Amino acid sequence: MAVVSSTVHDPLVERTTDLLRKVSRLMRAGSQEDWVSLSLTRAQLRVLMLLHQDGPAAVGQVANHIGVTLPSVTATVDRLVSQGLVSRQDDPNDRRRVINHLTPAGTTLIERLQEGRRARLVAALERLNDEDLRDLTRTLTVLERTLLELPPDLPRQGE
Repeated sequence: MAVVSSTVHDPLVERTTDLLRKVSRLMRAGSQEDWVSLSLTRAQLRVLMLLHQDGPAAVGQVANHIGVTLPSVTATVDRLVSQGLVSRQDDPNDRRRVINHLTPAGTTLIERLQEGRRARLVAALERLNDEDLRDLTRTLTVLERTLLELPPDLPRQGE
């Protein structure tokens, strides 16, 4: 796929990037109220989401993935364990290593938060007329395909 660059294209890329960020923020609006009411910090929510999406992980893996220090993520996981949302188990292949798992309560919580976000999105999409919904679906399909074609190690903007 050819990379397009022009004086018209660049502002459109910036505008579209801004719009996608705003839409994402608006979709999360309801779920943020949920996790705030549960007394979860943003760091705790990130750990829960990571364990839900990627499965059980050692503290070092979690710290590396979310970009925080080992002591910081250890304290975060400690709080999640005390709340009954995460459990620790010895790694059967290496007893020196501990693996963190979502508990059933942690899984239920994340699924509830995700369902709130999904319900908000469905409600918004149902308000679109058929033509706008088809256009959005077509455009998102093209965006998804383009994202899948990008190399995984693509540098971030400004690097």
